[in-house]
Order: sequence, then structure tokens, then C-alpha cells
Amino acid sequence: MTDLWEDSLDGIYPSVDIETGEVTYPEAKARLDERDGSAFEVLETLAEQDRLHREFQEKQYICPHCETKGMQYTSACPSCSSPETIRTERYRHAECGFEGIHNQFVDDDGVVCPECETVLESHDYLKSEAANFCQNCDTVFETAEHRLLCRDCRLISQPTRATEHILYQYHLTDQGAKWIEEQLTARQLVAETLQNRTLRTEIDTTVTNGSGEEVPVHVFGQDELLNNHVVAAVYERPDEGDITNLLAIALDVDAQAIVVTTSGTVVGEDIDQLITNDQMTILQLTKDDTLQREYEIISDPTTRNSIVARIANIFEPQTG
Repeated sequence: MTDLWEDSLDGIYPSVDIETGEVTYPEAKARLDERDGSAFEVLETLAEQDRLHREFQEKQYICPHCETKGMQYTSACPSCSSPETIRTERYRHAECGFEGIHNQFVDDDGVVCPECETVLESHDYLKSEAANFCQNCDTVFETAEHRLLCRDCRLISQPTRATEHILYQYHLTDQGAKWIEEQLTARQLVAETLQNRTLRTEIDTTVTNGSGEEVPVHVFGQDELLNNHVVAAVYERPDEGDITNLLAIALDVDAQAIVVTTSGTVVGEDIDQLITNDQMTILQLTKDDTLQREYEIISDPTTRNSIVARIANIFEPQTG
């Protein structure tokens, strides 16, 4: 999202493996953590939130037999269903009415009607029209059937039997640009607040959890001399899960936790129980780009009523 906002990336595009038919979004995958889930799911979620605009790029077909992705289009004979068909010309000898393709009127003597054996100077003396020829059953026909060929099991299927999968390209929307700007502003303000309190800070970094895994955090501040650590996360509307996850990370690294809500609301009925001690601080990003310790708790993200306000003094991290 940041790269799209900064124009270092002009869009997220699907990539289709020619051999396997597998669809990936390499620009997105390279920027996501394993915990984020599949790139497609992330992109679709952001599109549903109107942060990304999706635009049709192409359609992919999935084999109804073996579920291989990327079936190939082929024409097929309406008589025997073979894909061994070619576009050609159908010739008609007006005198006897025989119809056939180019090669059927050719023998060692030149251009000869195979029906009445009349010798002609050239094919120009025959009436012709576009047609198709099946090399499997020798049928000449006007219109070929539409079929899909599986690259793996070689099934030839009618298009209506295959599963359709639409591939999109994704671009940043105005709402997405506003959202990412708020996210980056909040992270920068948290970092500056910690720096003003003599903590060395990093934005978009990782810390080591209790299992020895490197987990991403939005902001990490530390003062090793005073053994003071702070981990911070920024969300539009954090919920109980977001707060619980950050508290677990903070416990692993012996840090205080900060959650910033850019919308001013927190979702969950048990928020009070999660922040009963001084280990967690919740801040709001205001419209004038400042942080304040005031936010609203809502039980349902779709509900704008039943709001409980929380107002307290501005955050002051411990220094010892």
C-alpha cells in the first residue's frame, strides 16, 4: 500500500505460470508476511474495503476433472470432437457439385475434380468459401465447436463445464491513499513521541517473541540502559484480537504496548478487561494529526451508537 501511495509501484498484477497455470501476485507476495495469508485474499479484502480498485485483466478456466488451472482454448470438430481441426477453404465444382478442400482437388495432373475427374487450369475455376477441416475424421464443416483443453489430464471440455476464475489487477483508490497516509502518520507520531522520551525507535521492524520467531511490529522503542521497551501497533479500528496479540508480543519482549486507532474507535465488549494494568495504552490519531488518549469503545463495528468514551492524560512511558 505504501509503495502504491508513493508511486514506486503502479499496480498489483497477476502472473500466470505458463506450465502449471498457477496464478500469483508477486508484487504483493514480496511485501507480505507469512502470517498475512495469501496475497489474493489480502488484495480482495482491501478491494472490499474500497482501499484498492480491482480491474478485470483476464479469465482463467479450471479443469472440471483434475482442477488444474489455466485450461487452454481450442476449436473442435462437431462430428468427432477432435481438436485436430484447421481453418481452410472449401471448394465446390459447379459442374458436378462436388465439395472438398484444397488438397482434394490436387493430383499428379494438376487441379482435378475427384468426383467427375475434370481437369481444371487452377483452383480459381472453383467456387470457394471459408471452412474448417478435421484431420481426424476428414469432415469439412463451416463452424468449429468451442472447447477447453486441460494442460494436465488432456481433458477436452465444453467451456460451461469448467470453473471460471477472473483475474484482476489492483490499484490504489482515493480512500486507500487516505488510509495509508493516516497509518504512516500515526506510526511516525508514535516514533517521535518515544524519541522525545529518549527511546531509540524503529518503524516497521521486527522483535523476537517467546518462541524465538521474528514478528513484525509497527514501531519499537528501546532504552537498553534503563531496560525500557515499547511496542506499538496502528489500526484503523483495533479489536480485541489485535490488542491481545500486541499484549502477547509486549509480554515476550518485556515491553509496554501502545495501540493507536486512526478512527478513534476500538471494537470489543471486553476491552476494559484487557487493559486493566499499565502495560497497555490506547491512543487516538486526531484530525489535526496529534495523538491523544481518548477513544471510543463499540461492541459491533457496524454500530455507531452504544459508545463508551475513554478519556485520560496523554501517554507518558515509564523511564525506569
